[in-house]
Amino acid sequence: AELLTIAAGDEHKTIDTANEVWQQLSQQGATRHSCLINLGGGMVTDLGGFVAGTFKRGINYINMPTSLLAMVDASTGGKTGVNLNGLKNEIGVFNHPSFVIIHTPFLQTLDHQNFLSGYAEMLKHGLKQRAETLQLELTERSTERIELLLLRNIEVKRRIVAADPKEQGLRKALNVGHTIGHALETFTNYHTEDGLLHGYAIAFGLIGELYL
Repeated sequence: AELLTIAAGDEHKTIDTANEVWQQLSQQGATRHSCLINLGGGMVTDLGGFVAGTFKRGINYINMPTSLLAMVDASTGGKTGVNLNGLKNEIGVFNHPSFVIIHTPFLQTLDHQNFLSGYAEMLKHGLKQRAETLQLELTERSTERIELLLLRNIEVKRRIVAADPKEQGLRKALNVGHTIGHALETFTNYHTEDGLLHGYAIAFGLIGELYL
């Protein structure tokens, strides 16, 4: 196995970064039978899935999400891509991973802000099913509790994606909060000193869109 490292942050979720990874794969002799393992947050799984889906017309990939946001949302569902001209996920493909491997101890080192960022997507999933899903304890991070919540959330997304894998109808429901949220996220990341984390932007987007 060869280690490929990319810079952190959504500002690096670009075609330039994808090109760097393509170049490294090519230089290190990757073939159509290679497998790319995406170890990191949602930016890594989005970009890595896009790179895997396009290198040599598609190689296998595995997602190993390390943030709550990536575990409950970004690493599953097969949406991959990069940003372009300040627009979120403007370039991408639907490309499902061979596996998603979730290791909850990663969350023990996640800072509180990023933990809450992932929690926003969990609230969104909670709106799609039984009311008790919304009754979550923000401060509790026990492995058993987190695993239960992850299973519930991933099942919500899995069920919707299975019914509508390419977002022709039902899957659009998973975008609630994202029209306003992506605008807030993009604006604050490009025009202010401290950009909003994805989940915070989506939480604000949920409030705005539910109001409308």
